[in-house]
Amino acid sequence: MKPKYKNIALKTIRILLGIIFMASGIGKLISGSDAQYLVELMATEFYWLIEYSSLIVISTSILELILAVFLLWGRYLKWALSGTLLMLIGFSSVLSYFYFQGMSVENCGCFGALGFASGLEFTLLRNMVLIFLIVGAFLLIRSQNE
Repeated sequence: MKPKYKNIALKTIRILLGIIFMASGIGKLISGSDAQYLVELMATEFYWLIEYSSLIVISTSILELILAVFLLWGRYLKWALSGTLLMLIGFSSVLSYFYFQGMSVENCGCFGALGFASGLEFTLLRNMVLIFLIVGAFLLIRSQNE
């Protein structure tokens, strides 16, 4: 692939991820009740989470906004991509736990007030696509450095 196309592909991926994480962070800051509900569901296994459910949602939202800014800005790209990858793996792990437990969750709360009700299957599928995009971005960065 030509370097020009690699740059365009990488820029497209980082802007797409940045917009998604920006919407997710802002949406949860506006209304994080669904996301807080998921944290409280996790508290059935890990009781100490119930005390920190709102703090966890707010902290997650702020971290998403910080990562979104770096992705959209194009600075510290490897760090921003690593952070988004870790967050997506973490979110997917929690959602997979609910899925394999047979729990029925109407809305993951991923986008807060800006989101739409999406079940676990759709959310997990979306996260897998985003993880593949991040891996593709890392491969593009690596090929540019060669």
